[in-house]
Amino acid sequence: MVKWIELTNFMCPACPFGGGSDWICNMDRLPVYLNEEGSMKCQFGSHTGPLINWTWNCGSDYHKGEFLTADFEGFTFAMSQAVQLTSRAGAEWVAALLHNIGKQYGK
Repeated sequence: MVKWIELTNFMCPACPFGGGSDWICNMDRLPVYLNEEGSMKCQFGSHTGPLINWTWNCGSDYHKGEFLTADFEGFTFAMSQAVQLTSRAGAEWVAALLHNIGKQYGK
């Protein structure tokens, strides 16, 4: 069974200036969740998909109002800053997530 973790205080993986943010779905304004398989969803699952297809906008000027996809390096850097994911989900969950994200990006 997969474990979904709410993305709170998570660095923007799509820009170099992204500070921590509590991510919400742009469509329904509900919290966004991530699981160890690399899938994202909004709170009730009405919007879901692989992390590689998700788009991000932290509000910095870098985005110019657009939602951008994250590359593998950007997302792994954001993960490295997200110590709370390890404390909330465990090291095995984070390791599985990184492995699955690598597969999505062909790494």
